[in-house]
Amino acid sequence: MKKFFLLLLSLLLILPQSSLFALLSLEEEEKIGREVLQEVSKNIEILRDIEAIAYVNQIGDLLFKKGISFTPFRFRFYLIREKTFNAFSVPGGYIFLNSGLFDYVQSEDELAAIIAHEMAHNLARHVAKRIETVKKMQIATTAATLAAILLGGGQAGQIVGVTGTALAQTRLLAYSRQDEEEADRLGFEVLSKTGYNPQAMSRIFEKLSRESSFAIELSYPYLLTHPLPQERLNYLQILAEKAKVPMQDRYLLSKDPIYFQRIKAKIKAISEDSSDLILSLRLQLREKEDPWLRYTLAMSLLQARFFTEAEAELQKALTQLPERDYFYLDIAELQFLKGNYTYAQRLLQSLNFDKATPKEPLELKRKTLLARTYLETGLLREGYALFKDLEEEKYIEQDPYFFYFFGILCSRFDLPGESHYYFGRHYENRGDFKTALFHYKRALSFLSKNTKMYEEAEKKIKLYEKKEDKKRL
Repeated sequence: MKKFFLLLLSLLLILPQSSLFALLSLEEEEKIGREVLQEVSKNIEILRDIEAIAYVNQIGDLLFKKGISFTPFRFRFYLIREKTFNAFSVPGGYIFLNSGLFDYVQSEDELAAIIAHEMAHNLARHVAKRIETVKKMQIATTAATLAAILLGGGQAGQIVGVTGTALAQTRLLAYSRQDEEEADRLGFEVLSKTGYNPQAMSRIFEKLSRESSFAIELSYPYLLTHPLPQERLNYLQILAEKAKVPMQDRYLLSKDPIYFQRIKAKIKAISEDSSDLILSLRLQLREKEDPWLRYTLAMSLLQARFFTEAEAELQKALTQLPERDYFYLDIAELQFLKGNYTYAQRLLQSLNFDKATPKEPLELKRKTLLARTYLETGLLREGYALFKDLEEEKYIEQDPYFFYFFGILCSRFDLPGESHYYFGRHYENRGDFKTALFHYKRALSFLSKNTKMYEEAEKKIKLYEKKEDKKRL
């Protein structure tokens, strides 16, 4: 996570000098958030399972709708491939959750507690205030910090480690004790107003204090952003005891604890090194039989493309787990990846999650996979209609290949303008703006003027041509 704070320091250079002694404007915060997201996407793997993405974002949306009266930001939540027990927020409502924290959370309540705490940091604009402090102290060594970012990797860490002023600036970005206590209070209020178990925050933070790794970078203890002295834990426990929250499972997105365990297992399988995880799980299964270990093994084998073994392990796991319709999504995905497109298509068409909880993540997963089967089986008209419908879904931008496959389908459907447009969106999401610009320009040569898609492509072209011009200066 070293790169994250180095990135924040570098972004200070792009902010207008006129705002040097004023609190960051909302526009500046949003700009920093977008830039951080782009850099995180380049340097750290963002997990792209659309069901897990939608589930986490819906928890955040629920906290916002029920627990927060107003915010100028639209909150966005991202899962990143990082083993440490950590989460962090950046200006503009961007919140990142490490995959490693799912090894410790045992319920949706606990996950919601972590998300609420990070939302509170954003609501109180803690990072924005810290950036202001650093901006006021900028001197020449900020350029050295930027050089460290450009060098990257271990070399960057060495430079930051020996650059005194850069070290001091980085330290200034860490939250103060007062920041953390304010985030505790605000986060607890958001959590309890939403109807989640108020005990969850003290429970998960107690685990956190035992781990002592909730830091931006473990090799730099002074960057510890979530110190947890005992008085903070005691304070949270007292708040929980006093809180009067109706303890009913209707507040949970998923009333079924089996679903949460499944999401945890899937995140572990897609975030850890497949070879190491497969070996570890097999050794554990020799010691004792456990259906969730076996399910995780099946998902990890699927991730490694060992389809036959994955199918065998999934069958063994499902004979031991309670029957749930959402496990058929896993079967359909496995069959799709094996190339059994028609089988997967029929299975997906037979599923219906209208009465399931959580409905939206399950339906989004089902529909995106079904759209892919239409593409592979040549049902282009059906595929186009479903892709078009999915395009309006709130979290679809976080699916890395949705627009890529939509572009392929449009190409096969003899819609070159739309094909280039969706390829443009795909490369834009990947941060490859040069390739995105090429496709947006090609789209204009095929699209009809005065259409929404044509106007959107024009806006994108102006935006990225401006970026290219700045690079040349």
